[in-house]
Amino acid sequence: MSQKDHQFTESPFFLSRRKFMVVGAAIVAAMAIPVGWFTTRVAKRNEYIKARIAGLYQDDTIATNRFSHHNKAVQQYYREFGGEPLGHTSHKLLHTTYVDRSSKIS
Repeated sequence: MSQKDHQFTESPFFLSRRKFMVVGAAIVAAMAIPVGWFTTRVAKRNEYIKARIAGLYQDDTIATNRFSHHNKAVQQYYREFGGEPLGHTSHKLLHTTYVDRSSKIS
């Protein structure tokens, strides 16, 4: 039998307690920065959505033509180009979808 010498080597990833605390604190700080950024972005988005909703309602209350079928330009469009209301051409060109953004407020 041959004698083998075994040498103890430390793992290159071994950290002392102090180094472990420093690395842990750096990781926690790095994780906290995006959370803070994200929450401020959500708060700014919510403020924008609320201001936009309030502005649209204010515009709607002071508008003279609140209904599209009372708008003279829309009536002229149907007479000259669109044909009939709720027709295929007018539906493709004029109608849009409504997205309720008030539900997006966190």
